[in-house]
Amino acid sequence: MLSAFVITGFLGSGKTTLLINSVREHLKNRRIAIIVNEFGEVGVDGKVLKNAYSQVLELPEGCICCTLHAEFEKALWEIRQKYDPEVLLVETSGAAEPFPVMLSLQSLGCTVEGVMCLIDACNFEKYSHEPTARHQIGSSNILVLNKTDLVDKEKLKSVEQEVVRIWNSYRLKNLFTGEPVFRDFKLYKTSYGKLPAEVFEGIFALKERLEAPEEDYHQHHLEHQVLYFDQPLEYEGLVSLLESFPKEVVRAKGVVRVKEVPQALVVNYAFGGLDLSQTLPDYQGKSFLVVIKKSNN
Repeated sequence: MLSAFVITGFLGSGKTTLLINSVREHLKNRRIAIIVNEFGEVGVDGKVLKNAYSQVLELPEGCICCTLHAEFEKALWEIRQKYDPEVLLVETSGAAEPFPVMLSLQSLGCTVEGVMCLIDACNFEKYSHEPTARHQIGSSNILVLNKTDLVDKEKLKSVEQEVVRIWNSYRLKNLFTGEPVFRDFKLYKTSYGKLPAEVFEGIFALKERLEAPEEDYHQHHLEHQVLYFDQPLEYEGLVSLLESFPKEVVRAKGVVRVKEVPQALVVNYAFGGLDLSQTLPDYQGKSFLVVIKKSNN
């Protein structure tokens, strides 16, 4: 059976960075394929991943845990036929919950080796109240406190305690038996998504069949807008634009050309924090920015 890992985590937690920094190192001798789902009609993560991997299939504009459910199953069938991978990695959007993805993987004959939830240790307190973020934690058996280099020991301990509390309160349960799907979890603390090899060896593989929940607790409270730029921007102008975003903007990502740098910049903005250190040397498309903000509805 095809081994599969689901990689979840709220907006800006570092899922794509983990795929680049850990997966490429620890699974370099195995045939891997990646399905990436993004919030918005223009995919950023897929473009970044294709710079590192060739077997990447994008599912933009929609959420694979609801509106793109059928498309996800079709993509899974396609990627198995085309690449015959040994390991499949599914990166969900930051607005998605992993349970429906796990259900689809099982129904199509995959072995779910682990559900990995990345937590942004630096910004966790800004989104820890979000129902989606809590269900992401409760539905996972591998908890990764990421960006630990940006916080002190006291804050990291506080985040860890809150994550464990949420995991215990939101644990995914079998509807027929009432028992937790995952008996335990492994917790890792890291920066830049760098994890040990054991994570990809199936820490606590999902051993029981999942059943669909009776009620849909998944709700979207986010909306997005795509900004296109016909001409390269001034570097300082791009920074000023990003820093001027109101607090309702929780995430912005894109690929933007600036006059001062020959290569296109990958824009990563989350909860006021900005990273412009990554570039896409071979990118030939139009500059764009996907802005995700909390909905007023």
